[in-house]
Amino acid sequence: MSEANTEQELIVSRQILSINQTFSTGPVMGRFLIELRDNKRIMALRCSANGRYLLPPREVDAMSVTEGDEWIEVGPGGTLREYDVVYYASPDPLTGETRDVPYVIGWVNLDGVEGIAPLWHLVEADDISKIKTGARVEAIFAEKRSGTMEDIKHFKLIEEEA
Repeated sequence: MSEANTEQELIVSRQILSINQTFSTGPVMGRFLIELRDNKRIMALRCSANGRYLLPPREVDAMSVTEGDEWIEVGPGGTLREYDVVYYASPDPLTGETRDVPYVIGWVNLDGVEGIAPLWHLVEADDISKIKTGARVEAIFAEKRSGTMEDIKHFKLIEEEA
C-alpha cells in the first residue's frame, strides 16, 4: 500500500430503523409480566420433572424438555451472584438513549429460588464501591408499570447493619 492510500475517508450513514411490530408474550411470559405490572410480584415457574426454577419463566424447561407446572412467588429480596460495573456509555439499541455511567448490572439470586436461576438486571447503590458478590439487594418497582421487565426499576443494595 502506498503512502498516498493510507488515509481513507470515513463515511457515516445515520439511519433510524423503525419496525412497527407487535409480539405476543404467550401465556407464560404474559403471566410473569402481568404479575410485575399489576401486583409487583416476581413469579418463577418450577418444573416438577427436575425441580429447576425458570426465571424469567419459559414454557419449556430446556433440561428436561417438559413444561414448567408450578408458579412460585420469589423475591423481592435476593443476593447478588455476579455483577459488572459499566463505564462505557453505549446507547440502548431500541431507544437510542444513553445511561449515565458508571452503572452496575448483575445476576440476582432471588429469595425463594432453589438452585440456580438468577435474574439479570440493573443494581443501584449510593456508593458503587459497596457492591460486592454476595451483597443483599431488593427489587424496586417502577411507579408506572406497563408489563415489561422495566417494571422492576432496579435492584437496590441493602446496607447491612454493622
